[in-house]
Amino acid sequence: MTLKVSPSVSIRIGFVGTGFIADLHMEAIKRIKGVQVVACCDLNRWRADNFAKRWNIVKAYDDLDSFIEEQALDVVHVLVPPDKHVPIAKRFIERGVKVFLEKPMAPTIAECQDLVDAARGQGIDVGVNHNFVFYPLFQRLKKDLASGMIGRPEYVTAFYGGPLGQLDFGKFGHWMFAQPGNVLLEQGPHPISQVMDILGDVTAVNGKAGERRELGKDQFFYGRWEALLECERGNAFVHLSFGAKHSPQRLIGVYGQDGAILVDLLNNRYLRQPKSIFPDYLDPTARAMRYFGPALEGFKDFGAYFLGKVKLKDRSDPFFMTMKNAIAAFYHALLSHRPVPCSAENGLKVIQTCEQWIRSANLPPNPVSEIALPEIGAGPDDEVLVTGATGFVGKAVVEKLISQGKKVRIFVRSARGLPASLQVPEVRAVVGDMTDTEALRQAVSGVKSVVHLAHSLGSNWREFEQLNIVPAETLARACMEFGVERFVFASTIAAFCYADLPQTPSGLGMVNAESPVDQKPLERNHYARSKILIEERLLQMVPEGLPLVIARPGIVVGRDGILTHSGVGQWSRDNVCAFWGMGHNALPFVLVDDVADALVAMLERDGVVGKTLNLIGDVRLSAREYIRELNAISGRRIKSFPYPTRLCFASDALKYGIKWVTGDREGLLSYRDLANRSALSDFDCSAEKELLSWEPCKDPKVFVQQAIGWAFKEDGK
Repeated sequence: MTLKVSPSVSIRIGFVGTGFIADLHMEAIKRIKGVQVVACCDLNRWRADNFAKRWNIVKAYDDLDSFIEEQALDVVHVLVPPDKHVPIAKRFIERGVKVFLEKPMAPTIAECQDLVDAARGQGIDVGVNHNFVFYPLFQRLKKDLASGMIGRPEYVTAFYGGPLGQLDFGKFGHWMFAQPGNVLLEQGPHPISQVMDILGDVTAVNGKAGERRELGKDQFFYGRWEALLECERGNAFVHLSFGAKHSPQRLIGVYGQDGAILVDLLNNRYLRQPKSIFPDYLDPTARAMRYFGPALEGFKDFGAYFLGKVKLKDRSDPFFMTMKNAIAAFYHALLSHRPVPCSAENGLKVIQTCEQWIRSANLPPNPVSEIALPEIGAGPDDEVLVTGATGFVGKAVVEKLISQGKKVRIFVRSARGLPASLQVPEVRAVVGDMTDTEALRQAVSGVKSVVHLAHSLGSNWREFEQLNIVPAETLARACMEFGVERFVFASTIAAFCYADLPQTPSGLGMVNAESPVDQKPLERNHYARSKILIEERLLQMVPEGLPLVIARPGIVVGRDGILTHSGVGQWSRDNVCAFWGMGHNALPFVLVDDVADALVAMLERDGVVGKTLNLIGDVRLSAREYIRELNAISGRRIKSFPYPTRLCFASDALKYGIKWVTGDREGLLSYRDLANRSALSDFDCSAEKELLSWEPCKDPKVFVQQAIGWAFKEDGK
């Protein structure tokens, strides 16, 4: 939907919140004529400024009061966590500003009702982004239902499942994990709004939840939710499942007296099954012919994707279209003085259904756990600061320190949702952001040593610099300022270029403690390049007094890790792996507990300051062997095959060429970088073992059990 208004009309828009979803809102708004985003606000100043620069927005704020006072807005998009929606929205409503909220409208019925009342009292339009009712195929479904193709809809099934990024990557501080029902409030509005659009308001809910798991101390999550819904014009069954082990699904079935319509929103497939006009002996053939249409749609989708990439056609992927159409519909209603779709009243009804579902599931709430926040500068003399403590390696390091009787201070974005092992008296949390210089300085004040593990992935090189290189330098300066005795920085073996290293008799590069990093960082991916530059800048500070030790772990595997590790190959699906190269060479694996042992030893050992130490284990499976073991333990049949560097480069060259022609020059095309991913090298860690008294796992069976088997213990395997 493209909204066209008179050039003289200009709707002034502001954003509160500039996270991931804000980019999608912005991309949709750019396609609407006569509207303009004039300002944005985010508590994180760097994020607000970066968003404003990326989208050419005139003014960015990190203070809501100033934003409200200085900007004369017509509409505000509220894109913050749901528990902040109502207080922020009400402040704008009081000033006569229309509001567009991300779903869910609010966490409780009472808050939703409060917002509805405030909007009615001021005569202000409030829209809620139930964007899934704007899927192109869902809109097609509604037209077919309105035409009477399958008679009156009587029953709807909605099956939604698949990975959930925050869950699968351990980001348990997210709002949706604060209480067991929050994930339903976050994800449930998608299918519920669609069911209501077809069958009317929900009048009764019989729901349940299963697959209970503990995320943190007294923090529980339910990975499967199901409900029978009674609605004004029929009944529905809704299934939701979350987590990497669930196959991605987004299916809707609508059943009437005269047939059914099945919609696969994820794969953009649509199948009508009305009653046939043919006699019984021809009916099976006639039904089979209906599958030709969805098959042909696949070719059409590829054509649209290709034309979109070369900028001959506007972006048309299904999810983006939901955002584009939902936002366009909201502004079309405003400009034509009609009721907005997915209004505040509609948002209230969706949350009422979610709350009924949660109540009927009869789940115990998570006790609210308050994390002790230390007074900056206070604490035990031997306290160790760990950044990235909630990550895969960071958690293992903290646990190792605790087992040795150490006191630990952790620097985290949120004290909510910490793993149980970090919610103990020996651990104290400091809340802050890696882009906040003063917060980093305060976190370092008063500690004996620092282990810097935090690393963020940006969308471009500027973000990698601001999110990783600058914070590392800030931490290092703070360590010198406050007299920290040891600063351990976790780098990566991706800093090497194996082709440039001395060759072994077998033709492989040889890596040891003295091997230099890649001297051509501009030809490497942003992650490797950022690590190389951080190493370089930190080493320059050693003569100034920085007590630096650099650790370069290999392919880290083990408990709570990622089985589909990118060091093994390119995973297009969780059951499809293309090896980097032929997959025969031994890879530089190392267990996470062995890495934690080494990092903790670096805090105490003499003779390591100023050194760079590689951490590679003694059991080095090839990619083929790793997949073979993963198949055997999991009982799955993961599809795997070689991906020669030349073929990989040709594929990347094609994609890069298309982007370059269309003006996207941000990407990297580097044969050097791609060739390095196969890790064609041998590793000599004898110096590291001697310096640290380090003994990584040597038993292949133990290694496989700790690297892979941990993930399947709950299945009895």
